Amino acid sequence: MSHLGNTHSSLNVTSLRDLARKELTKVLDSVRGKKCLVLDPNISGPLSLIAEFSLLKEHGVEKMHYLQSGPLETELKSLIYICRPQLHYMKYIAEHIGHHQKDNLSSSEYEYNLFFVPRRTMICERVLEEAGVFGEITIGEYHLDLIPFEDDLLSLELDNTFKELYLDGDYTSIYYAARALMKLQTKFGLFPRVIGKGDCAKHLADMLLRMRKEVAVDDPSSTLSVSQNIDSLIILDRSVDLITPLCTQLTYEGLIDEVFGIRTSHVEVDSTIVGPTSQKPVSATTTTPNTASTTTQPSPPARKKKIALNSSDKLFVQLRDMNFAVVGGVLNRIARRINEDYEERHQAKTVVQIREFINKLGGLQSEHQSLRTHTGIAEEIMAYTVTPEFNKALEVQQNLAAGIDINLQNDHIEEMINRQVPILQVLRLLCLLSLVNGGLKQKSFEFFKKEILQTYGFEHLQTLLNLERLNMFIKQGSASNKFNYVRKHLQLIVDEVDEQNPQDISYVYSGYAPLSVRLIQCVTKGGPTPIGYPVGANAAANSIAGGGARGIVGWKGHEDALKMLPGKTFDEVQRHDDGAIRSKKLIQGQQPRVTLIFFLGGCTYTEISAIRFMAQQDEGQREYVIATTQIINGNSLLNSVMQKIDHLGHSAGGNS
Repeated sequence: MSHLGNTHSSLNVTSLRDLARKELTKVLDSVRGKKCLVLDPNISGPLSLIAEFSLLKEHGVEKMHYLQSGPLETELKSLIYICRPQLHYMKYIAEHIGHHQKDNLSSSEYEYNLFFVPRRTMICERVLEEAGVFGEITIGEYHLDLIPFEDDLLSLELDNTFKELYLDGDYTSIYYAARALMKLQTKFGLFPRVIGKGDCAKHLADMLLRMRKEVAVDDPSSTLSVSQNIDSLIILDRSVDLITPLCTQLTYEGLIDEVFGIRTSHVEVDSTIVGPTSQKPVSATTTTPNTASTTTQPSPPARKKKIALNSSDKLFVQLRDMNFAVVGGVLNRIARRINEDYEERHQAKTVVQIREFINKLGGLQSEHQSLRTHTGIAEEIMAYTVTPEFNKALEVQQNLAAGIDINLQNDHIEEMINRQVPILQVLRLLCLLSLVNGGLKQKSFEFFKKEILQTYGFEHLQTLLNLERLNMFIKQGSASNKFNYVRKHLQLIVDEVDEQNPQDISYVYSGYAPLSVRLIQCVTKGGPTPIGYPVGANAAANSIAGGGARGIVGWKGHEDALKMLPGKTFDEVQRHDDGAIRSKKLIQGQQPRVTLIFFLGGCTYTEISAIRFMAQQDEGQREYVIATTQIINGNSLLNSVMQKIDHLGHSAGGNS
């Protein structure tokens, strides 16, 4: 967690982590003595970014368990449950209490404490009542909301928000997001402008404005002044841009997410990939199962290694936002430089020179281990990206995004279905085809629907119906293709991309500029930065022209393109009742503007990389802080709306 606060950001997000830590210790201290902590498995990752186990131990936590079905075996009598308000977790807790009652005839010797994250719900309490255990439990709340991943990245870590918002019509996550943003306003001041696109984004903006008024009514003495750091909040609805997450991410961090899957800034990889210096024992247990099975040591658990992917790793900071095509060359140069540094030991003749080399040695060894780790990960990604299947799918994606030979791409998708590639890969291309083309022709739509059901099973009928409801897989209407206009107006396709020295955000997809980030450029800069402009030139010009508008341009000049995209467009100005004056340093450009961007429904690592590139272009004139409901990719997005079928063949649609 020491990696936070090292970038000299104008917005102190470390304070958010400190608040969450302080509240967590209050939760733990509310129960006396030694205690057992039972965690929602989906919260354990985010919680590890807030507090290390040593802190939990200081506050009486002796043992930790995941909240799951089955009896909870523990000799500790004080139990603290921390979980999301989900019905299946309530059933597990009731099961635990019932098991204790059976074993001890009375559960009075146990003390049960349940803390909902971020708030309790009546329906969960009702489930506990019906199970007859509500009276046994002391209930509270742990207000864990925006979790700092980096100085410029915050996440609510709410799973399935895309499905809940756009398929189920459940706006609970909008309330959680509004509460979290209101907390930011309380800490950093009112957002002077709230700008956004999308129906759910508008709902969030309205709720945020209403909460601000409610605070003023409830406590007239608490006056919120206009923020001296943040110049605007931009809210983007995921439904406005579904094309970007369906494209394969091509940055280093994005491809790690595509290949391995990143959870709360950590990735689990095979230990042989980033193994220790002594490689022999590892290879013996992993490559020859027969010998591994006869050994007495428990080798299988050691096969997976969890690696932190954050700014504490200097090499990862250098690589994370690069297009993967240039990563190999960078690793090669760093390897040569480290080797040269090691060779300096031969030139160390005097005692002073030897001492200097020894002082450098610790850093060199750490850098060497990081290089070994990322070289191993890059090799695995390379093995994935050089396959003909990957390259053909990437070619189809890029042709679809660019509007080239749209009808010819149908043949490749049909071929994929015939080869029975994983259905997620097929659906990513099929949805992309539908989105960029304004739907599929009637004949093609029926053909692909029939092929998927016959090849992958009729249980996927509900999945296809879900995608129809989300307008991700639809029949073509009579209206002209709206995306063609958006693509041209916002310059989403850049023909010549220099991945080594990028000049535009399109480098993250090797030619396609993420629509969502282009919209952010429209708001902050008036549109895309012209290719070939020196870095920072656009920012300097904008800071002069922006003047009274604090550099935020808004949607002006892009109204026609915005009409082609789904959802409402809004631009609200928040003022303090007494007309609070902005910071003079901010107006005069002495202090960087901070623009807060909130993705409702999730964002990808490539979008984060593209926004960081925008910040580099602005050369200290503007900083961006990204907040999101969760971090997604194309697979996780589609997986959330796919109909789950359990082993008995019964529908298990979504999480209760």
